[in-house]
Amino acid sequence: MSGIARPKYPLDWRSPLTRTLLLLVALAACATLGVPAAVADVGPIQTSAKHFFWAPGQGLDVQGSANSASNDLVWHGGNAGAGAIGVETKPAVYLIFWGPQWASGFQTADTDGKLYSSKTLQNYMTSFFANVGGSPWANIQTQYCNMLLPGSTSCVGGAGFITNPTRQLKGVWTDSAAVPDDIITLGLAENLADDPIAAEAMRASAHFGYDANATYIILTPPTTIGTGQPVYCGYHSQTSSLDGLGNPYRLQYAFIPWLNENWPGVGTTGCGMHFVNPASNSFGNGIFDGYSIVTGHEYAEAVTDPDNIASWQDGWLDASGSENGDKCAWASNTQNITLASHQYAVQPLWSNAAFDSTGNGCVVGR
Repeated sequence: MSGIARPKYPLDWRSPLTRTLLLLVALAACATLGVPAAVADVGPIQTSAKHFFWAPGQGLDVQGSANSASNDLVWHGGNAGAGAIGVETKPAVYLIFWGPQWASGFQTADTDGKLYSSKTLQNYMTSFFANVGGSPWANIQTQYCNMLLPGSTSCVGGAGFITNPTRQLKGVWTDSAAVPDDIITLGLAENLADDPIAAEAMRASAHFGYDANATYIILTPPTTIGTGQPVYCGYHSQTSSLDGLGNPYRLQYAFIPWLNENWPGVGTTGCGMHFVNPASNSFGNGIFDGYSIVTGHEYAEAVTDPDNIASWQDGWLDASGSENGDKCAWASNTQNITLASHQYAVQPLWSNAAFDSTGNGCVVGR
C-alpha cells in the first residue's frame, strides 16, 4: 500500500485496550468536528420501499383505492423493527437543497414565460416550514398517537400523541455537491435498488445532527428526465442502519425532484403548478403551488407513518395502505392557507375525527 506510512510498532487490532483507545479517538474527533457519534460511524445504509405521491392519473395505485375516502386510518402497531417510532411525536424538518445549481442560482419559467429565480423558490419553501408548526393545518395530525392497541382508529385513552410545536424548521442546507445524473433518468428502478437520496439524507444528518423525530427533505434542481418515466412528484421513506455502537440508526427522508418540469403526459402543471392560484405573484404563489402541496404531503405522511422497512409500514394507514396525504391527494378543496403574512397552497389531510363526525375526512384545519 504505497503512500501510507506504517507505524513502527503496529497496534494489535484485537486488543480490547486498542479498540477502546480508537473509540475514544473517534468520539473526540466527532466532538471536535461537531458530528454526533451516532452519525460518525454508520454501517451500510439499508434502503427501504418508497411511498410515492403520483401526479394525477400516474402510477400504479392512482391515489390509493376507490374506497380510500370511505374508511378511517388504522393504527398498525409501530413495531417495524428496532428503532421504530410509529409517529413523530415532536415533528421537525430539515431542508436540503442539493446540487451546485442551488448555490449558483438559476431561473425557471412560469407558464406565461415570466422568469422566477431559484432563490424565490428557496425562500417560499423555507418560509412555509418556518411557519407551518402550530398552524390549524398541521394540527390535524395531533389526533394520532403511538401507544394504543393495533387496529384502533382513535387515540381515546392512548398516549404518545403527535404534537404541533412552532418552529419546526430546524435547519436549511444548500449542499453544492453534484447530484447523480441518473436519479431521474433511471427513475424508480434506481431509487428502489440503490437510493442516492438515502445517502444524501445520511450526509444531512451528519451536517445538522441526528433527530429521530425529524424529516430530512431533499430537493434537487432541474435535470434530464427519462422517456416514459411515470411521474411521481415525490416520495418519503426511511433509512435503516446501525451506528458504531450497534444502536439502531433510522431517519425519515423525503425526495422532491424538480416539479415544474414538462413531464411526459402531464406537462409543467402535472405536479401542482397553478393548482390553486391561476396567476403568480412575486412571492411565488401560483408557479410554486406544487412545492408546498407536495412537500406538505410528504411531511404529513412522514409524521404519521414514518417507519418504512421493506414493504412493512407500521403507522397510520387505511385498509388499502393509503396514508393521511394519499387519501386527500389532488382533492377539490386543495386551497391556500395563511401562515404568518403569506399564503401557501396545501392539500387537505385526512382526519379520522372529522370523518367519524361529518362523513368528510379531508380537511384543512383542526
